[in-house]
Amino acid sequence: MIILEIIKLKKDYQITFSDSTKIVVDEDTLVKYRLVVGKVFDDLELLEKEKALNALYQKVARFTSYGKSVNQVIKYLHDLGIDDTKYFITKLKKEHYLNDSKLIRSLLNKDYSCLQLVDKLNFYQFDQTDIDGALGNYDEKIPLYKVYKVALKKYHKELPEKKKEKIYRYLVSKGFNQENILSIMN
Repeated sequence: MIILEIIKLKKDYQITFSDSTKIVVDEDTLVKYRLVVGKVFDDLELLEKEKALNALYQKVARFTSYGKSVNQVIKYLHDLGIDDTKYFITKLKKEHYLNDSKLIRSLLNKDYSCLQLVDKLNFYQFDQTDIDGALGNYDEKIPLYKVYKVALKKYHKELPEKKKEKIYRYLVSKGFNQENILSIMN
């Protein structure tokens, strides 16, 4: 079949063949197979597979756009019934949807206690070596001081005896080490 016409739609392209068959493809497929007007192309099944693969990729890209780790995406792909995840992971990393080190750095900057940080790192299903590396350099006193300043503002109207007790309980509830809390409060 010969390609008679290629029409640009909003995001995709509609290709019309000589037997009046019309198919909608994305720009990557158009470029990948060098589809131009006048070219002979007979494998419509291949275009349908590319279209389905692209739709699946868009679904996975939407999932990863909310901050996911590589292991979470692999689990998501397995839940969708896809065993060969290498294509998706490589493409998502290339297009900067996935970056585990960047995600870990952002978690380290969120003023978490060590317990909260371990919980978050486990939630994102990072490898144990990444978790150990993140916790190896983590100093809990810096976020503790920031959260302590927030607690001072939060309980500034309380009586001095109650204020100290409430700040202590607030910091303990955030998961900070009791020794560090007592040292910063004194």
